[in-house]
Amino acid sequence: MIKKKIYYLISILAIILLLFINLDLIRAFVVKRLNQDQKQFITEIFFGKGEADRFKRYKIFGKMNYNQSILPDTQFLKLDFSEKSLEELNLTESLSKWNPGSVQFYLENYKDKVILVDSFGKFYSIADQSFKKNSKIIFNEIKSNFKFINKTGSIRDLHIYDDKLFISYSDFSDECTKINISFAEIDLDKELNFESFFSSKDCSLEFDGGRINQFTHDGVEGLLITTDTDLKGTGAQDINSSFGKILFIDFETKNPIIYSMGHRTPQGLYVSDEVILSAEHGPRGGDEINKIVFGGNYGWPISSYGEPYFHQKFYEDENSKNEFFYKKSHENESFIEPIYAFVPSIGINQIIGVPSKFSYFWKNNFLVTSLNGRSIYRANFSNDYIKVISLEKIFIGKRIRDIIYNDKNNIFLLALEGKKFAKSSDKTPSIGILKVLNN
Repeated sequence: MIKKKIYYLISILAIILLLFINLDLIRAFVVKRLNQDQKQFITEIFFGKGEADRFKRYKIFGKMNYNQSILPDTQFLKLDFSEKSLEELNLTESLSKWNPGSVQFYLENYKDKVILVDSFGKFYSIADQSFKKNSKIIFNEIKSNFKFINKTGSIRDLHIYDDKLFISYSDFSDECTKINISFAEIDLDKELNFESFFSSKDCSLEFDGGRINQFTHDGVEGLLITTDTDLKGTGAQDINSSFGKILFIDFETKNPIIYSMGHRTPQGLYVSDEVILSAEHGPRGGDEINKIVFGGNYGWPISSYGEPYFHQKFYEDENSKNEFFYKKSHENESFIEPIYAFVPSIGINQIIGVPSKFSYFWKNNFLVTSLNGRSIYRANFSNDYIKVISLEKIFIGKRIRDIIYNDKNNIFLLALEGKKFAKSSDKTPSIGILKVLNN
């Protein structure tokens, strides 16, 4: 009888205690300290894996834009997406102050191989068959003579043309960062012997542009390279500066000319016989897709659909403390309007055309990759490339540093960054494989 009374007393006290305890607070405290994998594991224990996956999917949908898609479903296609881990390659972490601990790398097709380079200049060849289902990554490290002066630089892109491998890179030395391009004849059985192709005479505090592509200007063959500018926009409107520009560099003379100017941080470049497109970072908002024309001025740092960072508030007139805001209209300031501006920013990166072989339904479309958006944006432009007809966001879930189309396998390959300080699988860099599912 006494035991029964004690039991009832404990039960009553427990009920009273629960009434006064903020369960939501306890739940929030616990949830805050669990990583994503632990949360998923607990959900699977209570509800089963199927229901847990459904909850995960609904959670993603809750954060979606109205035009966002979740793989495998898109507006017109069902897409298969998979990843190949690059853990075995032991890629080097970037020294970027903007993204410390990240593993950045770039991809390019070469014959029956894919060439990969990380931000520190480690080169690998990867066999095409590596990207088939259930295949392991088959790779070989390619030795080279490339090295940074002070181990503070970063590879910004690679491009293969006429059996030559070109790389763009920064190399910080004596408070000066120059725009650099080197090249090497490709022989995968031998060491890549790089020699300098171009180094800017002027310099800046940093260099985060660097997309390169072959181009013919006025019958002369050469390279286009995107260059960025510092936060103040120094050099973007200065014809004597190499920064804040898209430069054309003649293969023979190696002399640069300004192809376009007024750029902030163009990290994407698409070149065809029909059109040149760039994708560039804005400040707080205002990431842009631009149609590039020779002699064009794109407005930075005067016009932008973004806003200044907080520490830029008084850049315009420090003495009078007048607040600084960017002009919104580009056209009113005699600049070229962007085809599209992302507000808020998506961390825009590379842009690539979709061949009709990949899908008739995506014919003449473009894919734009993003970093903080962790998505691909499928864009359909007007025939004259002056406006976006449609835009579909396709969620991937990782920062996408680069994208190439692999014709042999009819797939897109995505360079998915890893990050030292990330949780779970985000730590490991990988190659994403995007293909159309068979009907």
